[in-house]
This record gives sequence, C-alpha cells and structure tokens, in this order.
Amino acid sequence: MLLDTKIALVTGGGTGIGKAIAGAMLAEGANVIIIGRTESKLLQAQAELGSGVEIMVCDITIESQVTKVYETIMSNHGKLDILINNAGTSFKEKAYELSYESWKKVIDVNLNGAFLCARDAMKIMVSQKSGRIINIGSISGQMGRPLNAPYTSSKFGIEGLTRAFALDGRDHGVAVSVIHPGNVATDIISKDEIPKREKEGFVLLEDLGKLAITMLTMSPNVNILGSVILPITQPYLGRG
Repeated sequence: MLLDTKIALVTGGGTGIGKAIAGAMLAEGANVIIIGRTESKLLQAQAELGSGVEIMVCDITIESQVTKVYETIMSNHGKLDILINNAGTSFKEKAYELSYESWKKVIDVNLNGAFLCARDAMKIMVSQKSGRIINIGSISGQMGRPLNAPYTSSKFGIEGLTRAFALDGRDHGVAVSVIHPGNVATDIISKDEIPKREKEGFVLLEDLGKLAITMLTMSPNVNILGSVILPITQPYLGRG
C-alpha cells in the first residue's frame, strides 16, 4: 500500500474533509491520529473508520494542548510523516456588523491554530529530513463570498502560511502544500446556504481523499504546491 508505515495526524478529523482524508490514508496503510475538540465526534469517527485510528482531544487554539499532541505522537511512534491541517470554522455576517469576538474565533481556529500545528509538525519533520504537510484552504481564499470576512481572510492567510512554510521546509526535505476545495457538503455550511450550494454542485468527500493521496505520494523531491478542487458547475471566477 502507498502509505505503509507512515504516521499521519489529521486536525479536525472527526467529521467532513478531515475524516474523509483520514479514511483514504487508512486505506493506503497509514497509521492515523485524528484530533478535535469534541470527544463524541472523535469516538464516532473512530467507530466508523476502524479501531486502528487513534484519537486525541485537542483545542488547536491552545498552544499547550497542541504541544502535548506532538509529544504524545513522538512518545508513541517516534516520528511524524504527514500532517493534514484541516480544522476550521466559519461565521456568517456582514463585515461591518461583525463582532471582534466572532472575528477572533474564526481567525484563532483557521489561521492561528493552523500555524501552531504546522510549526510543531515542521520541527519534527525538519529533524527527520522528511515529511509532508497539507493545509486545507478554500476557494474563498482566492475568490471570496459575501458575508464571510473572517473565513475569507483566514483562508487567504492559509495560502500565505503554506508558501512561507514551503520555503522554510524545502531545504530539509519537507513538502508543504494546500488544497483549496470548492463546495463540499460539510457541517461548516449553514443550512440557509445549502439550496444555493446544491445548485452549484458539491465535491464528493471521496474525491478530496483521492486528491490528498495523490499529493502525499509524489516522489520525495516533488511537491504539488497547491490544488483547487471544485465541481465543474460551480462558479469560480466572478463568483458571488
């Protein structure tokens, strides 16, 4: 199998994109650890994916909790080969009516938490001289939607984070990439948006898993820096 002996960490792995990529990596032989804030979601994902999945409760906005996750992985496995930096949240509101608390909540999870997880993973991977990090962005980080100021800003930030970490990792055998999905049927989409999104179309979670496996199994000296995946019927340029 393509990922035999690999140790992989997935943030926000209890649902949606994170769970789908975790399942795809498991199918290719990886040892997978999923983390998230809600233990019940992690346990449900573990039951669905199989007992080979390890779970850890972690709020990625709290530095000490992130540090503990990596310490545990190194204690149990002695290495880390893959990070899927997926955890995210959103808040729908007009930018000029948005509270700072709501802004900060999204930025803390989507960007600050992603930084903490990428930083600690990179430390391990640089010492190993190998590893791959895939950040999960969004086409909102390239072409924004209305009423999504903090989410759009955080996902533009993920593009910058990816490029910065890719530059700092390339001399150490570490590849850093980003996947920008279009519409995906996950809990992050509010119920009132679903009818519009259904008209635009959805990317299947299985296809996101396939894309991640392709990016993770390039030759060691090759990196797919970024990939946009969306339904062919979804507006992209000029979207609204």
